[in-house]
Amino acid sequence: MADHKAGELDLNHGNASPSQEGTAMPALTTVPTSITLSTEQFEKLYLTPLRHRQPALTKTFGNPTPLALGGFVVTTTPLSCCLMAWRGAGGNGIAFTGPIIFLGGTLLVITSILEFILGNTFPCVVFGTIGGFWFAFGATQIPAFNASAPYSTSTTNTMEGLQSPEFLNTYGTSPSSSPFLSTTHRLTKEQNKPAFLFIAMAILVTIYMICATRTNLVYVLIFAALILVFVCLAAAYWRLADGDTVVGNRLIMGAGAALLVASLLGFYLLVVQLFEALGFPVNLPVGDLSRFWSRVEGRDSERDVEMVGDVQAKS
Repeated sequence: MADHKAGELDLNHGNASPSQEGTAMPALTTVPTSITLSTEQFEKLYLTPLRHRQPALTKTFGNPTPLALGGFVVTTTPLSCCLMAWRGAGGNGIAFTGPIIFLGGTLLVITSILEFILGNTFPCVVFGTIGGFWFAFGATQIPAFNASAPYSTSTTNTMEGLQSPEFLNTYGTSPSSSPFLSTTHRLTKEQNKPAFLFIAMAILVTIYMICATRTNLVYVLIFAALILVFVCLAAAYWRLADGDTVVGNRLIMGAGAALLVASLLGFYLLVVQLFEALGFPVNLPVGDLSRFWSRVEGRDSERDVEMVGDVQAKS
């Protein structure tokens, strides 16, 4: 018992005392785990400009942005193929209403809430509004929301409404293998209303594109492609309303092509973020635009200093 006590080590205050055999245990030390991100790295991961004071939660929680990108690309890729009628796809995406709601809508809204908690305003607004749009788009395909029944002769038959020329023309789809109508049936004024939703989304995404110039080029190009998607879809509905199915169908295919470009850019940005998160030794470029704004802000700061100096000199 005495030998055991004599061989014990004193670890108080992180110091180890030698035992009878003259050996010592190394002192316990604290290993720093904080990582400093550059402005370019922060904007690449969070898709928002780095401010001077970032919330402490960004050091505690993970980055939710890849979650939204994953939901975005998984939803937009099949929808773009549907709009372009690849392999006979059609039906305006009714076959994957579930993915539209639970991948496109749910994941983006969840990410929007997480970005709000982290204090990232711009990603919160972007993911929240686009996620809400996917919810609205998916809800239109669900019979419980009664979006198609009013197009039936009885205004209550959902299946008849889904097959009616008015409903199909409204969404530019067809029950045949082609997603476009071959008839010259004219749309009524009421059936032109969905086009105005796309116009509103185009204006909103244009604002997002301007704001995204504070981050990187890939993000800007995604919004630019989405602007083309909404503009082409709105124009397609209006051309179909005038009975011009040839131009209307081409515009819908153009919208699908632009949406595919946005999807591919989203896949690239997702790979970039996951590589950064996992520490891959590969630095994929995203076209950092923060340097341009840094130079502009630097000139503004110098101008403010000069103005303050002039005021002090006059006083």
